[in-house]
Amino acid sequence: CRQRQVELIEVDLRWGITEQEAQQGKVLPICLAEIDRARPFFMGLLGERYGWVPEKNQYDLSLIVEQPWLEEHRGGKSVTELEILHGVLNNPAMKNRAFFYLRDPRWAEKKGGAYLGEGPTEKAKLAELKAQIRQSGFPVVENYPNPEALAERVQQDLWKLIDEAYPESEVPDALALERRRHETFAATRMGLYLGGEKYFNVLDRAMRAEPFIPVLVTGQSGGGKSALLANWVERYRQAHPKTAVIVHHLGSGADAADPVKMVVR
Repeated sequence: CRQRQVELIEVDLRWGITEQEAQQGKVLPICLAEIDRARPFFMGLLGERYGWVPEKNQYDLSLIVEQPWLEEHRGGKSVTELEILHGVLNNPAMKNRAFFYLRDPRWAEKKGGAYLGEGPTEKAKLAELKAQIRQSGFPVVENYPNPEALAERVQQDLWKLIDEAYPESEVPDALALERRRHETFAATRMGLYLGGEKYFNVLDRAMRAEPFIPVLVTGQSGGGKSALLANWVERYRQAHPKTAVIVHHLGSGADAADPVKMVVR
């Protein structure tokens, strides 16, 4: 991934949630939000446990308003199944972006204890969920024998996704990477920007002046110079799409102020 300028971040929906958040009914809102942030990718791993089923009164009412489909499942579905429904089964657009891995039941039988199913009711619900996954048309790996086999298969599937989304032929060169760094720096100074219109007008007039002379914008540190210029440049580009604009922010990196590197760029 690093060779292709890509950062791979995995999110385990069972890690990082505090006991206090669980008691406050925040497990489901946090997990569904993380699924949305990680779209369009989803990997579902199922063993022999159906998972925790929140009581009806453990649902955050604001979440029900935001996700009305949850109402019919309150008190009857596990968080795991709700995650799978929200992440994949209720969303046909996840085609080719979701994978399921169902572990061989014999592995849980050998390990015993917490790896075994909770009871007959949960076992039936899990079997129904697995059947729904199998019928969904999404890729399903059946009966992987152990964690090592799972890791190997997940790596294969992930690499296929990465190779398709970020082919080696499209890896940016050093100049493109440098440009992106400056664009990223500018993007952090954009978004909500109020009160700069009068300065925009002054800069617009300066660009039209003949003969043209360089313009110097000065001010105290933190006064908003970078934000002003980043927002004005974006506005100017949209108004003059055929004009070549080169943006170089000295604050974008440790070597951005190096005169040789700046001239080379």
